[in-house]
Amino acid sequence: MIPARNALRILLSLSLVASGGCASLQAFTGSHDTSSEAWSRALATAKSDANVSQFDAADSVLAAFAADHPGTPEALETAYWRAILKMDPTNPDLSLPTAMASLDGYLSDPRAQQHVVEAKSLRRVAGQLAGLTRVAVGALAEAKDATATASNAKVEAASARAEAAKAAPDSDSDAEVKRLKSELAKANAELERIRRRLTQPTPGKPPAF
Repeated sequence: MIPARNALRILLSLSLVASGGCASLQAFTGSHDTSSEAWSRALATAKSDANVSQFDAADSVLAAFAADHPGTPEALETAYWRAILKMDPTNPDLSLPTAMASLDGYLSDPRAQQHVVEAKSLRRVAGQLAGLTRVAVGALAEAKDATATASNAKVEAASARAEAAKAAPDSDSDAEVKRLKSELAKANAELERIRRRLTQPTPGKPPAF
């Protein structure tokens, strides 16, 4: 199975070479020509611009033709070709939603279309790519959330360790105080024992008055 992006490249390449003849680099006017003659030159110019990655210029040529020849079958074809330009992976202004809308309008138009099969194939590919893009964006958002959660957990753990470190000296101090109290109590008990022994009368000796 051909990957969707590779299929898109193949379809776009076939579409761009479908019409024979040399591309004219000269801008068209169409002021005194039939729409068919003007269309041939307009399409050739748009293809020439697209082949050198001048996508904005190519789109402008097609848009101008559609504005100058409204309602003609050739004007309808501009929707198909403009969709191709918007789907080209090398186009900086690539826009699958725009391309899909253009293809939908092209296929739903009651006028006869010259590229029905190609347009339907491109529309399906564009829909699949748009779906994959949404999945990728969702996965990226989830990855960012997971990273943020992990980062927050690290910060909280570090804070907990810092609090524990602060509390540790207090615990040591409490233990030391308890030890000293115990030693003091033992010393007092020893002093009391000695005092009592000293105050006891010596056997056989009368007590002093």
